[in-house]
Order: sequence, then structure tokens, then C-alpha cells
Amino acid sequence: MSPDPARVTALRNILILIVFVTSGVVQAQNHSGGTYYVVVGGFAVQKNAELFTEHVLAGNYPARYAFNPVRKLYYVYVRVTADRQRARQLAYQLRLESEFTKAWIYQGSLEGNAAIEAHAIAEYDTETGAPHPHYNAIAAAQSAATPGIPTADSAANTVAIETAPAKPAGKEFIFRLTTGTDNTAVSGPVYLTQEAGTPPRRIVSDEKVLIPPPASGKLAIVCNVVGYKLAKRIVAYDNPGDTTATVVPIKLVPVAKGDYIELENVKFFDHTTIFTPASENELLQLVNLMGNPRCRVRVYGHTHSNESADITTLGTASNFFAPDPATNTTRHGSGKELSRLRAEAVKAYLVSKGVDAARISTKGYGTLLAVYEQAAANDRIEVEIVKN
Repeated sequence: MSPDPARVTALRNILILIVFVTSGVVQAQNHSGGTYYVVVGGFAVQKNAELFTEHVLAGNYPARYAFNPVRKLYYVYVRVTADRQRARQLAYQLRLESEFTKAWIYQGSLEGNAAIEAHAIAEYDTETGAPHPHYNAIAAAQSAATPGIPTADSAANTVAIETAPAKPAGKEFIFRLTTGTDNTAVSGPVYLTQEAGTPPRRIVSDEKVLIPPPASGKLAIVCNVVGYKLAKRIVAYDNPGDTTATVVPIKLVPVAKGDYIELENVKFFDHTTIFTPASENELLQLVNLMGNPRCRVRVYGHTHSNESADITTLGTASNFFAPDPATNTTRHGSGKELSRLRAEAVKAYLVSKGVDAARISTKGYGTLLAVYEQAAANDRIEVEIVKN
């Protein structure tokens, strides 16, 4: 039986839309497992969550609800995945093509959903052939609780460390990125996970690195280079390469027309169009992508708020990565205007590196696609491949 329309309307009126979160919530989520929920509503009363779930199900969406103990709300969601891109695409689709115009993404765990989250991560592992690159807090907790494994501060372990012979330092590896039939060299970061429950280690491609032997005997490798599809490999520690003992070849597939690239490390100083210094590496990767003269892109800017405020732009300064009050200019504008100007800043940087401006278009979305529950995550830049 369908819910009463008047009751559904009332539910919509009390729907708690979570766009801004406190820094404490952000910190808790950053240390959660690598699962993403596509959420369409949040309720303080369980009965309201049940009724709204029925309404969403009536629209042919696979809705369920679960409790978020941090926010103390029941979240009604339509998807759980360990793939950030899939979550983002569905959130975009819901915002643009359905009644759920405030759908958002919650990264973390919900009460009673451990099995569902574990399945999402296992599904990701099966599809990609490599463990999820994010820190898996559940796996870490399970490892810590495994009987028979001494803790680092136990007396028994201390004695073992003092008396045991020194272990081998490890083996030297070179992770080589290539693309195309002619194996053209590609430079970029390689993320290496040696043990379950540990954060990935960032390694520069084509540089020799010493790696200690992992307990599993395997290395999980993830490469996320701008202009190429995400690449993942599981490599045996004792037999890492196809040809040489220390060289691990990783083949990268270029992005295609219609693909979107989220520049996760491109950030700006608050209320400005000036990049933080840490943004330069990813921007240079984008410059490399534009080295293909056939490539055309559209740069999108997003913000977490549409409120008007003063916006500082580059002005006559030449340094894209440091504020300079003497040469920067200030104007008043909305969050949407800020998002447009930030997209234009990416274009200006590419042009400064010799890229033809005619190959780059820009658009500012403001908060229209502010799909992440963490407010800061919505201040971001995306690049669409128009031609490649």
C-alpha cells in the first residue's frame, strides 16, 4: 500500500538535509571504512525514516535505512559502494533527474551495516582485482583483535624484538608506468598497500624504492594518474615483474570522451581562486594530458555554499600558488561565481603552460552538485574529457 501523499509531503517538510558538518564529524568520517552511501534523506524519528523509505521504494529505487550514531539520524539510502566515482555519478543523476534534488554522499559506516559494507568492499575487490585503496578500519580492528597476535607494547613481544635476529631490509622495486602499444613512459604517483588495514604508501614511478616483505607475500598497487583510468594490480613480492626481478610494469589506459576526472588534490585558499601549493602536482598531470593536441576538456567548479562574499582573484600576479595582497584583486560574488572563477583559474594555469585556450571551456555549478556530506569535499574541480 502506497504511503498517504499528504503524509509524504509532511515528511519532506521535516526532512533533515545535511550539507554542512562540523569538523568533528569530518574527522570521524575520514577515519571510517572506504564505503560511500548515496543518501536521499535523514530523519530523527525512525518511523518517519520507515515511511520515507516506502515512498522511495515506490519510485523503484532500492531504498533502505540505517542509523548514523554520529549525527543521531536515520539515513535513507539507495546505494552502498566502495567506488567513489559510482556513488558520485548516482548522486548527480538523482539531483538532476529525480525528485531527490538534495541527494548526497555519506562516507563512513552506519549502525548494523557491517555485513553490507563488507560486501561492498568485497565487490569492489572482485571487480578491480585489488583491495580498496582507502584505509579499512574494520580490517584493522579485526587484525588487532585476532587472538594469538602480541601487541607492540606486550612484554612477550618486547623480548622477541630484543632477541630475534634482524630481518632482511627488503627488496628494491621500480614501478614503471607506460601507455599505448609502444609503451610510452608515463610519470605519476603509485600507491602501495602492503598489509590489510594500513594506509597506502605513495611512491614516485620509475624511482628505486626499498620495500620490506609483506606478511601476505603480496603487494596491492593502485595508480590514479590524471588523464588515465584507475589502474590496479596485485603483485607477488617474490615475483613482481613480467621480465625483471625488480621492475613492475603497469599499463595505463587513457581516458576517453565522456570520462570525468575529479582533481582531488587541487584546492584553493579560502574565498580565493588561488591554488594551495599542494595542488601543483595534479595540475601538472593535467598539463601532461593536454600535451595531446587532440584533447579538449571542460573544467567544472563546485562549491559547498552559494552565499555571497568577497572573492580574491589572481589579478596581475603571476604566482598561481601564493596570495599576494599587493597584486591580487578582490570582488564581491556568490558561491556560484566563485566556482566559475575557480574553473577559469584552472584554465588560466593551463594556458600559462602553453595549452591553447580554445581547447578548454569552463562552467561553475555552485552548490547544484554539492553531493558530499563533508562540506570541504564539495569545494572541488572536475574535468570532463570532451575529445581525446
